[in-house]
Order: sequence, then C-alpha cells, then structure tokens
Amino acid sequence: MLRRYLLIILLAALTCVVGYKLPWFKALDFFAILLAMIAGIYIGFAIQDSRVSRIALEGIVALGFVALILLGLWRWPVLIATGYFLHGLWDLLHHPFRLGARVQTWYPPACVVYDWLVGT
Repeated sequence: MLRRYLLIILLAALTCVVGYKLPWFKALDFFAILLAMIAGIYIGFAIQDSRVSRIALEGIVALGFVALILLGLWRWPVLIATGYFLHGLWDLLHHPFRLGARVQTWYPPACVVYDWLVGT
C-alpha cells in the first residue's frame, strides 16, 4: 500500500517537473489536456460498470470538467489548477459514498493524492 502511494507521489512530481520545464503557455495546455484525460477515466470505469445511470453521471461530470478546462484555457488559467482540486473531491465521493462508477477501493484515494499534488 505504501509503495503505491510513493509511486503516485513520484508520478505527480514527474508531472510537475514536466510542466515546470515547459513555457507557461505550453504548460497550461499540458495540464489542461492531462486534466481532461483524468476526468475521462471515470467514464471508462462507468462503461465497465455498465449501469446507464452511472455512465450518464460520469459523462455529465466529465463535461463539467471540460467546461472548466476551456474557461481555464480561454480566460482564467487558475481554473485548471482548481479543476485538479475539484477532481480530487470527485474522487473522494467515489470512495466512501460509492457515488459514480464502481472502482477498485485503492484508486480514488490514490487519485486524490495525485490530483491535489499536481493542483498545488
């Protein structure tokens, strides 16, 4: 378990190093695309879950993240960092409350760590 979280921390650090090395406008694109991919992962889990209500819920939430990302790219870049924190909250709702698609129990807490480290 500890190794899993150390790996997540290492991946978050690597992500931040890549973003830091890029010019700011490319870093913004990098973090925006990454957040969109992260938000879309739960759609895959929902499809695997195969409950239509979960697919719809995860799709609506992912669309909300896409809207937030676009506003971050076009107007307020801080919204992209905010998106990582909000995605961490969405991860938390998956863990104890089982809101959304079924996932492995270790996944949401690990994703929270990654999201919040990258958002910071």
